[in-house]
Amino acid sequence: MRGDFNIADEFAALVAAKVVDILQERGLVMAAAPDPKKVVAQDSPLYTIDEVCTRLKISKPTLKVHRRKGLISPSGGYVGRSPRFTEEDIAKYLSRYKDG
Repeated sequence: MRGDFNIADEFAALVAAKVVDILQERGLVMAAAPDPKKVVAQDSPLYTIDEVCTRLKISKPTLKVHRRKGLISPSGGYVGRSPRFTEEDIAKYLSRYKDG
């Protein structure tokens, strides 16, 4: 009888892993282990949407449009559902803005 529970537990773990994979592919959930290439140094400041808008002198709707167009993206991760931007993100945006 105990063997049946092990099979059920293993099956549940496989299903859960597949669901997480699908959600990650669709961008609906972040990976549990961060990509080492994208890890931000702890001492670098992270900026909220409001702070980025203030620094760039743009509105929130403009930032939203620019994010959708790929002109700026948050590489500082998320706090809840709120993205965090790094100094590098802002610098990249400014260089694109000056070029374009």
